[in-house]
Amino acid sequence: MSPHEPARTRTNRMTEPIDMNPTPQSDNAPADPSGLIRAFDADGREVLITRDEWRDKVLPGAIEQRWNDADALAALIIQSLNDDFIDDMVGPAERLVQLDQNTERAVVLQAIVYLKQGRLDDSERVLTDFCARHGDTGIVLTNLAKVHAERGDDDKTLDTLWRALQRDPNQDNGLGWYEAIHRDVGGDAAGVGAMQRVAALPGSWRARLWLARGELGAHNYAGALALYREALAQAGEPVPGDLLMQMTGDLGNAGRIPDIVQLAAPHYRAAVHGPQVGNNLIKAYLLLGQPDPARHILDALHALGQPEWKEHLAYWDAELARLQAQRGASGSAP
Repeated sequence: MSPHEPARTRTNRMTEPIDMNPTPQSDNAPADPSGLIRAFDADGREVLITRDEWRDKVLPGAIEQRWNDADALAALIIQSLNDDFIDDMVGPAERLVQLDQNTERAVVLQAIVYLKQGRLDDSERVLTDFCARHGDTGIVLTNLAKVHAERGDDDKTLDTLWRALQRDPNQDNGLGWYEAIHRDVGGDAAGVGAMQRVAALPGSWRARLWLARGELGAHNYAGALALYREALAQAGEPVPGDLLMQMTGDLGNAGRIPDIVQLAAPHYRAAVHGPQVGNNLIKAYLLLGQPDPARHILDALHALGQPEWKEHLAYWDAELARLQAQRGASGSAP
């Protein structure tokens, strides 16, 4: 990742849409090439409005509506930063610091706003003040490293980033940046060496996922599986969803379908991991011709009663019915 990209806070969903009328589309939606903002009106119809209209007519009301709700205000700040409404977020970010019980989240967002404004001293100040009061954390130190990078202080950047990874070796922004710095200087071997150094830190599991991906690419399946088992052991229970997502996805892409079931199924919890991980497990079971455990996962997801999953789960209901029909037809053939 670019050293100038602000680190994301892990306490918020970065693609969470803002529920206002009109409402912005999810970050996953393609941007309109004209520079207009794609939104939805109160009846759910798509509308296109200019950035000036958004800033003047929509954003002030959205800020006012969320002024006393820390979670909603943080989500609005994140969305607005993604949409490059930087200057408009100074007041909301400072308000969040006053309001938020999640002090780390508030300070990081405030520091990112200041950094994007070019106020490097202010960004550094709020981050170092946080560390003085609460102690160093991985996310805060990673964002402090961003300030040093903006100043062009490579030594201080790398030292601060390594301190961040020592506090939290599994933060994806910091890990990806650390690997990229080394790879840019010394090539792929240096990038692998950086990952190996992070993997050796206590509690480190994310670096092992990336090392395992490399082993899969080299067809060293035994080495990859050993790294996955180590990652699972380091992560503890419940296993983080992004660990299971990357592991099952990479194994699936490598055609290692039985390994998906063997490694991931014992750790899957429908209420924790949802359909994101469940999808890969259901697909693996169907490819293996095992509809019963696939049905068990699907029933567990249905039982949670999440309306936004309805269409997705209906697809797997149909796939299971189709497989069972095929099995019935082949069993009744003369």
